[in-house]
This record gives sequence, C-alpha cells and structure tokens, in this order.
Amino acid sequence: MPLDKPSAGKKASKSSKTNKTSPGRNLRFCVFGDSHIACVKHALDEGLLDLEGVELEFWGAPGPQFRDLHLEDGRFVGTSAAARDSLAKINPARSAGLEPQAFDGFLFIGCRLRASDFLVPVLASQPGALGYLSQAVRDLMLVRWLEGCRWYRAAHEFAKQRPVFFSPAGFLNDGIVSEDEVARTVNTEATEAERDMLWDQIAKAMDEDNIQLIRQPEETVTRGGLTRAAFATSLGDQGDDSVHKNGVYGALILNQALGALRAVQK
Repeated sequence: MPLDKPSAGKKASKSSKTNKTSPGRNLRFCVFGDSHIACVKHALDEGLLDLEGVELEFWGAPGPQFRDLHLEDGRFVGTSAAARDSLAKINPARSAGLEPQAFDGFLFIGCRLRASDFLVPVLASQPGALGYLSQAVRDLMLVRWLEGCRWYRAAHEFAKQRPVFFSPAGFLNDGIVSEDEVARTVNTEATEAERDMLWDQIAKAMDEDNIQLIRQPEETVTRGGLTRAAFATSLGDQGDDSVHKNGVYGALILNQALGALRAVQK
C-alpha cells in the first residue's frame, strides 16, 4: 500500500545508517525527485559536477507522474503506467523500483517541498504587523510543512538505512514572478541573517529525522526571498518558468550534498 504516514520504528542512530564503502569502491549516489532533478541533470551534461569516486544515478518522474510514485514494502515503485514509462526513460535499469540498499546515499530534491511555502510567509511576518506569526505558530507551520509532504515522510524512511539529504525546491525565480505577487507575498527587505535563522530551524527539525538539509545557497537568493534570474532555467517554452532552476544551481546543490556524504564516509 502507498505510504501515508511513516511506519513506526526506532529512530536509527547516525552511525547505524551510514554505509561505509569498501576501499577502492566508488560511492553510489542517487538523485530522487520530481522535475527538479532536471537541474542536476543539466549540471551533469554541462560538466559542472565533482563526481570523482562517485557513480551517479537519477530516479523519479515529472509532473503528474510523480504523484504515482509510492513507498511500498520499503521501496519506491511507480503505481501507474505513465509513471513506469517515465521511470523507464530516466533510469531503465531500475524502473521496477528504488530501494535504499541500492545506494550509499540519496539526494531528495524538490519533491513538492517548496521553500516558498514556509520561509516566504514567515519572512513576510513582521513584529507589530497585523497577522504577525508567533513563534508557536511558526513551529507548528514547520511541522505541518514537513510532515504534510508525503515524500519527506518517505525520505525519513530511507534515512533509517542510508544517508539522506533533502533540498527543498528553491525560491521562485525573480523577473518571472509578477511584481504584484512579489509585493503581496515577499518581504524584499528580509536579510541573510533572517533566512539563516529559518534554515537553521529547518535543519534542526530534519536532523531529528536523520535527514540533512541542503539549504538554498545564499549566492542564489535576491530581494529577500526570490532566486536570482541567473540561476533560473532557460528551457521553458515561453521563458515563463518561475519554479525550475538551471545547471549552475543544480551543481551547487549536488556538490554540497556529495561533500557532506564524503565527510561521513571518512
């Protein structure tokens, strides 16, 4: 049956989930996600990744097909013909399913967990303003943001057996989001220190689930809570993609995750 809630079980210790590689063997690393895995694929195609000693694979599906990926008996499977067709194109050798034991580590990227859904409204809430969010409300928002994402709960399950890194979908792309929407939703004066405080809160919550946060690199952020246009994808049909990122962004994310994985493998 599809995973609706994480199965009960003792939380694995950091050391118990780290699968140390044998001397001389490459690290096997999998990028899992929805259409956001494309930015890492672009980085690979553009030669921007540090893959020394790493065997990299991708697993996932775009758009509606991603909703048909479910955790069954501890492994991801496609539950529709369309999802299985997508998997066959992305990773034909593993289209039947994805199990944690197949890799030394995983990067979950995007996966319907959007930075803009938590950080942007919290950054926009200013003391003294109407509707100011108290710390108690912010804490509850964080729990709901994480636990309300089925694929985050699945990442928690994988993290019981292997190192898992999670990169939420980055802020919306500047220059494509309308200025009316920016004015309504984004605190364009939010500072790096304010963002760091929220990222730290997210990292702490994820760490309790044995997941390591890969936060949006600060050099990609502009105007308080948007992604710089230089890191936006240029592959949209009309140049109007406010969500997806390019290979330079993907390289920053994956190299950060691989660096962290190498550190725990030492």
